[in-house]
Amino acid sequence: MDALVLAIAALILSRLIRPETFEPYRRPVIQALESTTDRLPNSLRLPVMVGGGIVLSAIVAFLPVLGPLVTFAALLLILGYGRVTEDALAILTELRGGSFSQAQLHLSQFSGVDADQLDENGVARVAVETQTRRLFTDVFSPLAWFALGGLPGLVLLWTSRIIAERDGSGETSQRWVSLLNWIPLRLYALTVGIMGDRERSRSIWKHQAREFSDGETGIIVAATAGALRVRLGGSRCVKGVMVREPIIGDGDDCARYHIEEMVALGQRSLLLWAVGGLLITAL
Repeated sequence: MDALVLAIAALILSRLIRPETFEPYRRPVIQALESTTDRLPNSLRLPVMVGGGIVLSAIVAFLPVLGPLVTFAALLLILGYGRVTEDALAILTELRGGSFSQAQLHLSQFSGVDADQLDENGVARVAVETQTRRLFTDVFSPLAWFALGGLPGLVLLWTSRIIAERDGSGETSQRWVSLLNWIPLRLYALTVGIMGDRERSRSIWKHQAREFSDGETGIIVAATAGALRVRLGGSRCVKGVMVREPIIGDGDDCARYHIEEMVALGQRSLLLWAVGGLLITAL
């Protein structure tokens, strides 16, 4: 129950306080982990960084007062619910206000996609896709591992992802992260479907997810497209390189209001997880 309270409190606080507030504390921690990772040979990165992080966090988690404080601080630094939601709503506000060039610029920062050649439907489509992907990576996957292993589980996932993103880490680290994501990703896709159009989400996921070049992204995008009854995917330019993906879904063209619908879908999905957590802890 204590872990559930900490997680819910961190989510609420991350939504109420501007994301920039946490960045001065978050960035030095990430830089320290990245710097330590870069000093290690590839063969030692996972055992030293992940293993050491799990052991240290397990010791700290059992301390009477310091444990809950450090756990709460880690949740605030790792969970990106406020960042994802604020960025998505900022793009929506700019589209509604007629500042299309600003919406394109904000989308490029939010998604990494070169948005200069996108029309309004394209901006909305990429915004929805980025939002659902980042909700998984920044919110639901960390919550799943926190529920499974407390602070050590949270550190396990976070350090593994940092290592996988560093140059020279190799495919082993990426496969390890994919393994850690396997169950949380499907649980997230299932949750999105339940809280949206369940039958359509299941059908799109089953028949179209494999068409995407990246299997994990395909599952998330397909489940979301069905849940919101929209079409997602399509070609886009990333760092000057054209990335061609199929159109997934059989609904309407993505429009600006679907960004807000994705925000609501994420909120409902978090509520379902919170209720599930309460029921499990009550047993």
